[in-house]
Amino acid sequence: MIVRSSRWAAIGVACVCVAGCELPMLRQEPQPPANVIPAAEDTLSPYLDTMQGLASSDPARQADVFYEVEREYTRAPTTTNTLRYAAALVTPDHPAAKPAEGKKLLETLLATPERMTPAERTLALVLIHETNARLKLEAENRRLLATLDDRGRSQANSDKRVQAQIEENARLRRALAETQQKLEAIKEIEKDLSERSTSPPGNRDLANSETQSPSTSR
Repeated sequence: MIVRSSRWAAIGVACVCVAGCELPMLRQEPQPPANVIPAAEDTLSPYLDTMQGLASSDPARQADVFYEVEREYTRAPTTTNTLRYAAALVTPDHPAAKPAEGKKLLETLLATPERMTPAERTLALVLIHETNARLKLEAENRRLLATLDDRGRSQANSDKRVQAQIEENARLRRALAETQQKLEAIKEIEKDLSERSTSPPGNRDLANSETQSPSTSR
């Protein structure tokens, strides 16, 4: 029992000594969360500031922010300036937005990911994902509008055909009425001729003598 107790005591003293030697070293090591998060924020702040400025409700501020970003990209198309310009292009709700063009720039940047920091790569991927979703919705919206336009034109053409058919039916009814009137007139003429042709000869002579007697007496 005395030997076993001495052994555990020696192990405990050794652990304390090791811990005592290592604790100061552990205290001197930097803590990753405290350093990584601010670094990521510093890396993304230019892009987030740009997107926030373009999301402003002030058109003048939107124009100033986009002009500055476009100028820097045109003057020096570095990775940072290109990503910032691409972020500006895909940011919605400002007059200079061009999501398809911004998406191409983002894809070009991601073709060489080693040129970007991990935070920049993540931002580019998120922006591409959101841009793809928005472009898909816009395409679907255009398709639906085109379908509605086609149906509207089809309905308009159908209405025109119906109206033309109504007018044609009215014209045919008028023509039929005129033809019917002509037929009735022809029937009256035929009836009169038939009555004259079927009257007795004596009646025809008497009718002729009556018509000629006045001239004879004179």
